[in-house]
Amino acid sequence: MKISQRLQQINSMISDHYDHIWDCCCDHGLLGMLLLERSAARHVHFVDCVPSLMQALELRLLRFFPADISGLNSHLDPNLDPHLNLDIEPNLSRDTQWQVHCLDVAALPLAQTSDKDKQLIIIAGVGGELLVDLVRAILAQHPQRHLEFILCPVHHNYYVRQSLTALGLGLKSEHLLEENQRFYEILNVSTIAAPNGRSISATGSLMWQMLDEASLRRAQRYLSQVIGHYQRMPTHKQTPAIIDAYQQQLALLLSEHGGA
Repeated sequence: MKISQRLQQINSMISDHYDHIWDCCCDHGLLGMLLLERSAARHVHFVDCVPSLMQALELRLLRFFPADISGLNSHLDPNLDPHLNLDIEPNLSRDTQWQVHCLDVAALPLAQTSDKDKQLIIIAGVGGELLVDLVRAILAQHPQRHLEFILCPVHHNYYVRQSLTALGLGLKSEHLLEENQRFYEILNVSTIAAPNGRSISATGSLMWQMLDEASLRRAQRYLSQVIGHYQRMPTHKQTPAIIDAYQQQLALLLSEHGGA
């Protein structure tokens, strides 16, 4: 199955090694399998709430990653001990364990992992409002934990960015991607800002820096498209402040690149 540019970009943004990576709304599990192949974490968790997808994915993982310790999922196998420790040692043939969870992303079992474990939660392919609800629920249930997220909403990016700021998250990196005539913003954020971390701009910041000619044209198209989207809204739904914010971002981008 072909790996989308979006999933490849998310994969490329994961350079650190983690104790747990949670591939949420994972669908066919393609991203998580990329992470398994390169042992990006001690444990890769595949999370979705569709039982048929998760059952098919588990069979596929058993086929392609049979040496991993699997079957630790009490949500798919009612005979398993629900108190089973997820932090058992991996077997000798691989460095990474995998686990399938058929559950709501808001109910990630982080409490079954160590407080000291380095966690990355990936949520992609869902609407902005749902994405914010999921992040808010996870943070509320685990307020003392250091958590890192990679987030890729399919729309409502302005709302997502403002909400992440309100939740106290800091920006590590961000990327603008165009695929199949659609644009995606991918944000890497954390509960603890990096030494050189920054706040999350409502209209983007890092993704407008160090642009080559092709990236600059893409950025202009994207910002113009977003402005047009908000301007086409019915009068009673228009948000002048958002339109103005994106217009200022576009003007700044053009001024920094000589009015390209």
